[in-house]
Amino acid sequence: MIRAGTGTQRVFLDGEVFELTTGDCMFLPLGRSHAFRIMSDELRWIALITPGGFFDAVNEMNAPAERMEVPSDVNTVTYANADMTDTIKVFERYGVRFLTADEIRREMPEYLL
Repeated sequence: MIRAGTGTQRVFLDGEVFELTTGDCMFLPLGRSHAFRIMSDELRWIALITPGGFFDAVNEMNAPAERMEVPSDVNTVTYANADMTDTIKVFERYGVRFLTADEIRREMPEYLL
């Protein structure tokens, strides 16, 4: 379940798109493909995730920030240009599977890659 605190996000689930704003709640069933897209400059939300392995995977991948500024140089590794191979392996150990680009196009055509 997710609850929007501030900001706006789109949730893609089973071929539908839902827009969540402040105070909205949504239940995402286990094993169903879903994605999020932040639509506002800032988003704060609360997620209740069960079983709890998702945050174990996040914690395994954690690394302290090297600085407080958002990196701006072109060689900085970000989610958009990172090699996700190791990340995918860690999350698979905790029961989370990332969709391939082909699966996203097939299952969530509204989610622009």
